[in-house]
Amino acid sequence: MRQFAIQLNRLFLIAAGIILVIMTLQIGLVALSRGLFNTAFDGNVEIAKYYYMVALSALPLGAIQASREHVIVEVFTQWMSEGARAVLDWFALIFTTIYSVILALGCTLAAMDAFQTREFYRLFAFDLVVWPSRWVLALGLLGFLVTAIYMIISRQEKL
Repeated sequence: MRQFAIQLNRLFLIAAGIILVIMTLQIGLVALSRGLFNTAFDGNVEIAKYYYMVALSALPLGAIQASREHVIVEVFTQWMSEGARAVLDWFALIFTTIYSVILALGCTLAAMDAFQTREFYRLFAFDLVVWPSRWVLALGLLGFLVTAIYMIISRQEKL
């Protein structure tokens, strides 16, 4: 399971990196087009909103969890012993995993519904198909869940 989590997170990070480069190029071209030719591409903001931002925020979730880089507030735990903090972290991970399972299930059901209805966003010049981005969110949560479950089983060992 450890190897699967590592490979899945690596794949998602590479995909997010590629998407970041594509987004940067697209936005740069739009800015250049506006500056040089006083024209813009219709749907640029919507493409960034429905595709790039979803992928860039969801796909790295598992890798962030694996490196334990999520925000942790230690105001209430700084006075606790190392062992007590480890137990509290373990329970927090279990709670987070349960919540994430519910969230992933809801996102998957929403993605299935969006696929069946062929969800789109109506722009001035064309209709932007947005249902695939629902699946990207569900995949990002899957990467997070695989990592969290592995961490629970292995008692929070870093990947």
